[in-house]
Amino acid sequence: MGVACGSTLVAVLTNPPLTDGKRTLNRVALAADLLGFGEFVVANLFALPSQSTAAIGKLGASGKGWVAAREPLEAGLAVAGGVLLAYGATPPSGPARVHFRDQVAWLRERVDVLSRPVWVVGDGPRHPSRWQRWTHRVHPDLSFRDALRLSLAPVQPNSVGGAG
Repeated sequence: MGVACGSTLVAVLTNPPLTDGKRTLNRVALAADLLGFGEFVVANLFALPSQSTAAIGKLGASGKGWVAAREPLEAGLAVAGGVLLAYGATPPSGPARVHFRDQVAWLRERVDVLSRPVWVVGDGPRHPSRWQRWTHRVHPDLSFRDALRLSLAPVQPNSVGGAG
């Protein structure tokens, strides 16, 4: 499962947090380490910070925050040795859902062209805040680290998808 040390894992998350995001970043760092990456960067599907997917439903009703996220996503993907999809399994509601789906389709096109390895945790682009719930359910007798190692699943080329 390992990759050459020194390369960069790009973790695609939902949007910037209102907090320091330390727990999420620590989990992404662990995933990067388990996958053999020397470093990681985070890129977000949506550019505006919020506390929840429900808030994105309101903030993301227009296309502005979605389009603003594309340049940083492109910059992250440009340095990617691999991609970890971790933007969550639940799309926002209302008009933001349409923008979310468009953004995931746009991301899918970019990632498919890259020909870099892509992973998710479990069976979808689960957010790092939900990884422990997944790992405990499928590997209840293992430490989080060991369960996460077993839960990092490769995504087949041309099949990057998402919640939606």
